[in-house]
Amino acid sequence: MKTQMKSLADELRKSIGTGEVIPSNKDPVAGDGDENLSGVKGDLVSAKAKKSLEIISRMRDFDCSDQKHLLHPRLDARTVQLLGRLKLAAGLDMNRVIAFSIVYLFEKHPEIKSFIKESLENFE
Repeated sequence: MKTQMKSLADELRKSIGTGEVIPSNKDPVAGDGDENLSGVKGDLVSAKAKKSLEIISRMRDFDCSDQKHLLHPRLDARTVQLLGRLKLAAGLDMNRVIAFSIVYLFEKHPEIKSFIKESLENFE
């Protein structure tokens, strides 16, 4: 028993040291403890869980291997803690989440690109 616990701890230490995450068998997004809810609220919870799983899947599929520019964003402690928990829960690197979020922001709000373009055209 002691050797099993030690080997598990060694595995975890090894995975944390290499940046590799060992995903758990349960889905952290779907298992929020709301299984007992019924009716509309249960449907709402499952819709939120599906949306969360979709976003996490898109983040995992986001390719940032060809990105060479390095930014140092300044984040508050609460956001950093949340990103750290997301890394543990879903195995998503903070840099990938931030890069995906910025691209996603510009995709969902093309008016920002238009504003930038118009501002630069009128810049003298």
